[in-house]
Amino acid sequence: MALTLAACASVAPKRDANNINDVVQFNMDARFAVNYIDQGEDKSMTGKMQWEDTRRATDITLSTPLGNAMAALHVTQNEARVKTSDGHLFVENTPEELTYRLLGYELPLSNVREWIGTKGQSLPKADQGDWHVEYTKTFSDPSLAKRMVVTRLKPSPLTFTLMVDERSDAPGE
Repeated sequence: MALTLAACASVAPKRDANNINDVVQFNMDARFAVNYIDQGEDKSMTGKMQWEDTRRATDITLSTPLGNAMAALHVTQNEARVKTSDGHLFVENTPEELTYRLLGYELPLSNVREWIGTKGQSLPKADQGDWHVEYTKTFSDPSLAKRMVVTRLKPSPLTFTLMVDERSDAPGE
């Protein structure tokens, strides 16, 4: 399935800079690593993540460590979608369902924005559903996670490590 993701086209609609719903309210550049088991064999993947939130949607671009786009997800309240360069559109209800369909494992993308924290608020609790979050580093503001390790044991073991390089919680920060 990696070949399907190797050349993805953006499915995000063009943004109107004059429309308040299209103004980027949060963005993040990060690096990630995923360790999982596939048919009894240990597997891993590393890459970069670029994240942008507007009032309408979240756009997440996953790239190789060298910056080649692997997947560009467009997530709204109702769906998550990715379009390949050959025109195939994949749509699921959540980004977790979409990453499972395309990669064979679920990335906990719906929770990332909450888990990395918000200025002036305590970092969220360490256990949510099947996921355990360990905060290993924060920015100078301890309410903002810089590095976290997220693990899940069931239904199949997976470790997702996120290292936030840069973040902006409002335009112009």
